[in-house]
Amino acid sequence: MNIYFLCKRYYTNKDLIHDRFGRLYHLPKQLVTHGSDVLVDAIDYRNNAEISVNEAGVSFHTIPATASKIPRFLLDAYRNACIAKPDVLIASGDIYIGYLGLWIARRLGVPFVYDVYDYYPSFRINRFKGLALLFDHTVKNADLVLCASQPLLQKVLNGLSQNALLIENGVDTSLFDKGDDLLARQAMKLMANIPLVGYFGSITPSRGPLLIEACRKIRLALPNLRLVMAGRVTDVCLDESWIDYFGELGQSDIPKLIQACDVVCVPYADDTFNSMSGACKIAEYLACGKPVVATRVSNHEQIFKYAPSSICDPDPNDMAKAILSQLQNPEIALFPEELAWQSIGQKLYEALTKLV
Repeated sequence: MNIYFLCKRYYTNKDLIHDRFGRLYHLPKQLVTHGSDVLVDAIDYRNNAEISVNEAGVSFHTIPATASKIPRFLLDAYRNACIAKPDVLIASGDIYIGYLGLWIARRLGVPFVYDVYDYYPSFRINRFKGLALLFDHTVKNADLVLCASQPLLQKVLNGLSQNALLIENGVDTSLFDKGDDLLARQAMKLMANIPLVGYFGSITPSRGPLLIEACRKIRLALPNLRLVMAGRVTDVCLDESWIDYFGELGQSDIPKLIQACDVVCVPYADDTFNSMSGACKIAEYLACGKPVVATRVSNHEQIFKYAPSSICDPDPNDMAKAILSQLQNPEIALFPEELAWQSIGQKLYEALTKLV
Protein backbone atom coordinates (compact mmCIF):
# COMPACT_ATOMS: atom_id res chain seq x y z
CA MET A 1 0.00 0.00 0.00
CA ASN A 2 1.37 3.43 -0.99
CA ILE A 3 0.51 6.14 1.53
CA TYR A 4 0.95 9.90 1.19
CA PHE A 5 0.94 11.53 4.65
CA LEU A 6 0.52 15.34 4.83
CA CYS A 7 1.15 17.06 8.16
CA LYS A 8 3.18 19.86 9.74
CA ARG A 9 6.78 19.71 10.85
CA TYR A 10 6.37 21.43 14.24
CA TYR A 11 3.55 20.26 16.50
CA THR A 12 3.03 20.01 20.26
CA ASN A 13 6.24 22.04 20.54
CA LYS A 14 8.27 19.26 18.93
CA ASP A 15 10.13 18.93 15.64
CA LEU A 16 9.01 15.91 13.62
CA ILE A 17 12.38 15.62 11.87
CA HIS A 18 14.73 15.87 14.85
CA ASP A 19 12.59 14.87 17.86
CA ARG A 20 10.93 11.84 16.21
CA PHE A 21 7.98 12.36 18.51
CA GLY A 22 4.33 11.46 18.65
CA ARG A 23 1.79 10.17 16.17
CA LEU A 24 3.14 12.05 13.15
CA TYR A 25 6.36 10.06 13.48
CA HIS A 26 5.18 6.75 14.91
CA LEU A 27 2.06 6.15 12.80
CA PRO A 28 4.02 6.26 9.50
CA LYS A 29 6.78 4.20 11.10
CA GLN A 30 4.32 1.50 12.17
CA LEU A 31 2.63 1.42 8.75
CA VAL A 32 6.01 0.70 7.16
CA THR A 33 6.45 -2.34 9.43
CA HIS A 34 3.31 -3.76 7.78
CA GLY A 35 4.81 -3.44 4.32
CA SER A 36 3.48 -0.01 3.32
CA ASP A 37 5.49 2.63 1.45
CA VAL A 38 4.99 5.94 3.24
CA LEU A 39 5.97 9.43 2.09
CA VAL A 40 5.52 12.13 4.74
CA ASP A 41 5.34 15.74 3.57
CA ALA A 42 5.76 18.01 6.60
CA ILE A 43 4.79 21.68 6.16
CA ASP A 44 7.52 23.91 7.64
CA TYR A 45 6.67 27.47 8.70
CA ARG A 46 10.12 28.28 10.08
CA ASN A 47 12.71 27.33 7.48
CA ASN A 48 13.18 28.13 3.80
CA ALA A 49 15.32 25.10 3.01
CA GLU A 50 13.81 21.69 2.24
CA ILE A 51 14.99 18.63 4.14
CA SER A 52 14.63 15.00 3.10
CA VAL A 53 15.51 12.15 5.44
CA ASN A 54 14.73 8.47 5.70
CA GLU A 55 13.92 7.25 9.21
CA ALA A 56 12.83 3.71 10.02
CA GLY A 57 11.94 3.16 6.36
CA VAL A 58 9.77 6.28 6.14
CA SER A 59 10.61 9.06 3.67
CA PHE A 60 10.23 12.37 5.52
CA HIS A 61 10.32 15.53 3.43
CA THR A 62 9.67 19.13 4.46
CA ILE A 63 7.76 21.70 2.40
CA PRO A 64 8.75 25.28 3.34
CA ALA A 65 5.72 27.50 3.98
CA THR A 66 7.37 30.71 5.17
CA ALA A 67 5.91 34.04 4.03
CA SER A 68 7.80 34.00 0.72
CA LYS A 69 7.00 30.33 0.08
CA ILE A 70 3.27 30.20 0.87
CA PRO A 71 2.04 30.44 -2.76
CA ARG A 72 4.32 27.58 -3.77
CA PHE A 73 3.81 25.09 -0.93
CA LEU A 74 0.28 24.24 -2.08
CA LEU A 75 1.63 23.36 -5.52
CA ASP A 76 4.52 21.40 -3.99
CA ALA A 77 2.16 19.29 -1.88
CA TYR A 78 -0.04 18.51 -4.90
CA ARG A 79 2.96 17.71 -7.11
CA ASN A 80 4.54 15.43 -4.49
CA ALA A 81 1.27 13.59 -3.97
CA CYS A 82 0.93 13.04 -7.71
CA ILE A 83 4.47 11.63 -7.88
CA ALA A 84 3.81 9.34 -4.90
CA LYS A 85 0.76 7.79 -6.62
CA PRO A 86 -0.81 6.87 -3.26
CA ASP A 87 -3.48 4.28 -2.64
CA VAL A 88 -4.67 6.44 0.27
CA LEU A 89 -3.94 9.98 1.46
CA ILE A 90 -3.77 10.90 5.17
CA ALA A 91 -3.76 14.51 6.36
CA SER A 92 -3.02 15.37 10.00
CA GLY A 93 -2.93 18.68 11.80
CA ASP A 94 -5.20 21.73 11.71
CA ILE A 95 -8.14 22.64 9.53
CA TYR A 96 -6.44 23.93 6.41
CA ILE A 97 -4.13 20.89 6.23
CA GLY A 98 -7.15 18.62 6.41
CA TYR A 99 -8.96 20.54 3.67
CA LEU A 100 -5.84 20.58 1.47
CA GLY A 101 -5.54 16.83 1.92
CA LEU A 102 -9.19 16.34 0.98
CA TRP A 103 -8.78 18.54 -2.12
CA ILE A 104 -5.71 16.62 -3.31
CA ALA A 105 -7.24 13.19 -2.59
CA ARG A 106 -10.37 14.00 -4.58
CA ARG A 107 -8.28 15.08 -7.58
CA LEU A 108 -6.21 11.91 -7.38
CA GLY A 109 -9.32 9.77 -6.90
CA VAL A 110 -8.02 8.04 -3.75
CA PRO A 111 -9.56 7.57 -0.27
CA PHE A 112 -8.97 10.44 2.16
CA VAL A 113 -8.23 9.96 5.87
CA TYR A 114 -8.33 12.95 8.24
CA ASP A 115 -6.34 12.53 11.44
CA VAL A 116 -7.89 14.76 14.14
CA TYR A 117 -5.53 14.66 17.12
CA ASP A 118 -6.97 17.82 18.72
CA TYR A 119 -10.25 19.68 18.39
CA TYR A 120 -8.88 22.17 15.90
CA PRO A 121 -11.79 24.68 15.99
CA SER A 122 -10.90 25.40 19.64
CA PHE A 123 -7.47 26.75 18.65
CA ARG A 124 -7.33 30.50 19.11
CA ILE A 125 -6.22 31.02 15.52
CA ASN A 126 -9.22 29.05 14.25
CA ARG A 127 -11.99 30.84 16.15
CA PHE A 128 -13.70 32.13 13.05
CA LYS A 129 -17.03 30.73 11.92
CA GLY A 130 -15.75 30.03 8.42
CA LEU A 131 -12.92 27.82 9.69
CA ALA A 132 -15.23 25.84 11.95
CA LEU A 133 -17.51 25.21 8.96
CA LEU A 134 -14.49 24.16 6.89
CA PHE A 135 -13.53 21.69 9.63
CA ASP A 136 -17.04 20.21 9.61
CA HIS A 137 -16.97 20.00 5.81
CA THR A 138 -13.62 18.17 5.80
CA VAL A 139 -14.71 15.70 8.49
CA LYS A 140 -18.03 14.98 6.77
CA ASN A 141 -16.33 14.32 3.43
CA ALA A 142 -13.45 12.20 4.72
CA ASP A 143 -13.61 8.50 3.99
CA LEU A 144 -12.23 7.86 7.47
CA VAL A 145 -11.63 10.14 10.47
CA LEU A 146 -9.03 9.24 13.10
CA CYS A 147 -9.67 10.67 16.57
CA ALA A 148 -7.05 10.87 19.31
CA SER A 149 -9.48 10.74 22.26
CA GLN A 150 -12.84 9.24 23.16
CA PRO A 151 -14.52 12.68 23.55
CA LEU A 152 -13.27 13.68 20.08
CA LEU A 153 -14.59 10.44 18.65
CA GLN A 154 -18.01 11.01 20.19
CA LYS A 155 -18.16 14.55 18.84
CA VAL A 156 -17.35 13.34 15.34
CA LEU A 157 -19.85 10.48 15.54
CA ASN A 158 -22.59 12.79 16.83
CA GLY A 159 -23.53 14.47 13.58
CA LEU A 160 -20.31 14.84 11.57
CA SER A 161 -19.31 11.36 10.37
CA GLN A 162 -20.00 7.73 11.10
CA ASN A 163 -16.69 6.74 9.52
CA ALA A 164 -14.52 7.40 12.55
CA LEU A 165 -11.94 5.39 14.45
CA LEU A 166 -10.23 5.88 17.80
CA ILE A 167 -6.46 6.12 17.23
CA GLU A 168 -5.03 7.33 20.53
CA ASN A 169 -1.69 8.91 21.30
CA GLY A 170 0.60 6.03 22.16
CA VAL A 171 4.00 5.59 23.72
CA ASP A 172 7.37 4.24 22.64
CA THR A 173 7.78 1.42 25.15
CA SER A 174 11.44 1.01 24.22
CA LEU A 175 12.03 4.49 25.66
CA PHE A 176 9.43 4.85 28.41
CA ASP A 177 9.58 2.05 30.97
CA LYS A 178 9.93 1.36 34.67
CA GLY A 179 13.31 2.48 35.91
CA ASP A 180 15.24 2.90 39.14
CA ASP A 181 14.04 6.01 41.00
CA LEU A 182 17.37 6.69 42.66
CA LEU A 183 19.42 6.29 39.49
CA ALA A 184 17.00 8.58 37.65
CA ARG A 185 17.36 11.25 40.35
CA GLN A 186 21.12 10.98 40.18
CA ALA A 187 21.08 11.26 36.38
CA MET A 188 18.91 14.40 36.50
CA LYS A 189 20.69 15.84 39.58
CA LEU A 190 17.56 15.75 41.75
CA MET A 191 17.63 15.34 45.51
CA ALA A 192 17.09 11.91 47.03
CA ASN A 193 14.82 11.13 49.99
CA ILE A 194 12.35 13.98 49.40
CA PRO A 195 8.92 13.85 47.74
CA LEU A 196 8.97 14.89 44.07
CA VAL A 197 5.85 15.71 42.06
CA GLY A 198 6.20 16.10 38.29
CA TYR A 199 4.54 17.49 35.20
CA PHE A 200 6.09 17.39 31.72
CA GLY A 201 4.46 19.11 28.78
CA SER A 202 3.26 22.52 27.65
CA ILE A 203 2.98 24.87 30.63
CA THR A 204 0.18 27.35 29.94
CA PRO A 205 -2.53 29.12 31.97
CA SER A 206 -4.76 26.05 31.49
CA ARG A 207 -2.00 23.46 31.98
CA GLY A 208 0.15 24.07 35.02
CA PRO A 209 -1.09 26.71 37.48
CA LEU A 210 -3.50 24.23 39.11
CA LEU A 211 -0.56 22.01 40.01
CA ILE A 212 1.63 24.87 41.23
CA GLU A 213 -1.12 26.06 43.59
CA ALA A 214 -1.82 22.49 44.75
CA CYS A 215 1.86 21.94 45.58
CA ARG A 216 1.96 25.25 47.42
CA LYS A 217 -0.82 23.91 49.67
CA ILE A 218 0.87 20.51 50.12
CA ARG A 219 4.10 22.18 51.23
CA LEU A 220 2.33 23.44 54.34
CA ALA A 221 2.32 19.81 55.47
CA LEU A 222 5.39 18.60 53.53
CA PRO A 223 7.76 21.58 53.35
CA ASN A 224 10.50 19.57 51.59
CA LEU A 225 8.27 18.65 48.62
CA ARG A 226 9.52 19.87 45.26
CA LEU A 227 7.77 20.26 41.92
CA VAL A 228 9.66 19.08 38.84
CA MET A 229 8.60 20.52 35.47
CA ALA A 230 9.78 20.55 31.85
CA GLY A 231 8.25 21.95 28.69
CA ARG A 232 7.56 25.19 26.88
CA VAL A 233 6.24 27.95 29.17
CA THR A 234 3.61 30.47 28.06
CA ASP A 235 2.32 33.13 30.48
CA VAL A 236 3.02 31.11 33.64
CA CYS A 237 5.43 32.17 36.42
CA LEU A 238 7.84 29.48 37.68
CA ASP A 239 9.95 31.57 40.06
CA GLU A 240 9.17 29.58 43.23
CA SER A 241 12.35 28.28 44.87
CA TRP A 242 10.82 24.81 45.24
CA ILE A 243 10.18 24.38 41.50
CA ASP A 244 12.86 22.56 39.52
CA TYR A 245 12.29 23.64 35.91
CA PHE A 246 14.33 21.81 33.26
CA GLY A 247 13.29 23.82 30.20
CA GLU A 248 12.40 22.14 26.92
CA LEU A 249 14.06 18.72 26.83
CA GLY A 250 14.44 16.05 24.20
CA GLN A 251 12.37 12.89 24.46
CA SER A 252 15.27 10.83 25.76
CA ASP A 253 15.42 12.84 29.02
CA ILE A 254 11.69 12.79 29.83
CA PRO A 255 11.58 9.12 30.98
CA LYS A 256 14.29 9.85 33.55
CA LEU A 257 12.28 12.75 34.99
CA ILE A 258 9.14 10.63 35.18
CA GLN A 259 11.03 7.78 36.84
CA ALA A 260 12.55 10.21 39.37
CA CYS A 261 9.17 11.46 40.62
CA ASP A 262 6.93 9.96 43.28
CA VAL A 263 3.76 11.25 41.61
CA VAL A 264 3.24 12.63 38.09
CA CYS A 265 0.33 14.82 37.08
CA VAL A 266 -1.95 15.94 34.27
CA PRO A 267 -3.11 19.32 35.66
CA TYR A 268 -5.55 20.35 32.94
CA ALA A 269 -8.20 23.01 33.50
CA ASP A 270 -11.72 22.27 32.28
CA ASP A 271 -11.94 24.14 28.97
CA THR A 272 -13.01 23.17 25.45
CA PHE A 273 -9.52 22.33 24.25
CA ASN A 274 -8.57 20.18 27.25
CA SER A 275 -11.95 18.45 27.34
CA MET A 276 -11.24 16.99 23.88
CA SER A 277 -7.56 16.24 24.37
CA GLY A 278 -5.83 12.88 24.35
CA ALA A 279 -2.72 13.61 26.39
CA CYS A 280 0.45 11.85 25.18
CA LYS A 281 1.89 12.05 28.67
CA ILE A 282 -0.71 9.70 30.19
CA ALA A 283 0.60 6.73 28.19
CA GLU A 284 4.16 7.78 29.07
CA TYR A 285 3.36 7.99 32.78
CA LEU A 286 1.65 4.60 32.80
CA ALA A 287 4.46 2.93 30.85
CA CYS A 288 6.86 4.15 33.55
CA GLY A 289 4.65 2.60 36.24
CA LYS A 290 4.11 5.79 38.24
CA PRO A 291 1.20 6.94 40.43
CA VAL A 292 -0.73 9.58 38.49
CA VAL A 293 -3.02 12.45 39.44
CA ALA A 294 -5.13 13.77 36.56
CA THR A 295 -7.99 16.24 36.54
CA ARG A 296 -11.50 15.08 35.70
CA VAL A 297 -11.53 16.30 32.08
CA SER A 298 -11.59 14.55 28.70
CA ASN A 299 -11.83 10.78 29.30
CA HIS A 300 -9.35 10.72 32.20
CA GLU A 301 -11.93 9.26 34.56
CA GLN A 302 -12.45 6.31 32.23
CA ILE A 303 -8.70 5.74 31.84
CA PHE A 304 -8.25 5.58 35.61
CA LYS A 305 -11.46 3.74 36.47
CA TYR A 306 -9.44 1.03 38.27
CA ALA A 307 -7.27 3.59 40.05
CA PRO A 308 -9.82 6.18 41.28
CA SER A 309 -7.28 7.88 43.55
CA SER A 310 -5.69 9.19 40.36
CA ILE A 311 -8.65 11.46 39.58
CA CYS A 312 -9.40 14.89 41.02
CA ASP A 313 -11.52 17.90 40.19
CA PRO A 314 -9.77 20.73 38.29
CA ASP A 315 -9.38 22.56 41.60
CA PRO A 316 -6.15 23.18 43.58
CA ASN A 317 -7.62 21.92 46.87
CA ASP A 318 -8.86 18.66 45.37
CA MET A 319 -5.64 18.17 43.44
CA ALA A 320 -3.58 18.73 46.60
CA LYS A 321 -5.71 16.13 48.40
CA ALA A 322 -5.24 13.60 45.56
CA ILE A 323 -1.48 14.13 45.37
CA LEU A 324 -1.12 13.67 49.14
CA SER A 325 -3.15 10.46 48.90
CA GLN A 326 -0.91 9.16 46.10
CA LEU A 327 2.23 10.06 48.03
CA GLN A 328 1.04 8.25 51.16
CA ASN A 329 -0.80 5.29 49.58
CA PRO A 330 0.18 4.97 45.91
CA GLU A 331 -2.43 3.54 43.57
CA ILE A 332 -0.90 2.71 40.18
CA ALA A 333 -2.97 2.07 37.07
CA LEU A 334 -1.74 -0.75 34.84
CA PHE A 335 -0.30 0.19 31.46
CA PRO A 336 -2.77 -0.83 28.74
CA GLU A 337 -0.87 -2.64 25.97
CA GLU A 338 -3.17 -1.12 23.36
CA LEU A 339 -1.39 2.22 23.97
CA ALA A 340 1.90 0.86 22.63
CA TRP A 341 2.55 2.23 19.13
CA GLN A 342 2.81 -1.32 17.78
CA SER A 343 -0.80 -2.05 18.77
CA ILE A 344 -2.03 1.29 17.48
CA GLY A 345 -0.20 0.82 14.19
CA GLN A 346 -1.78 -2.62 13.72
CA LYS A 347 -5.24 -1.16 14.30
CA LEU A 348 -4.66 1.65 11.79
CA TYR A 349 -3.18 -0.65 9.16
CA GLU A 350 -6.19 -2.96 9.31
CA ALA A 351 -8.55 0.01 8.93
CA LEU A 352 -6.63 1.38 5.94
CA THR A 353 -6.55 -2.06 4.29
CA LYS A 354 -10.36 -2.27 4.50
CA LEU A 355 -10.67 1.29 3.19
CA VAL A 356 -8.43 0.73 0.18
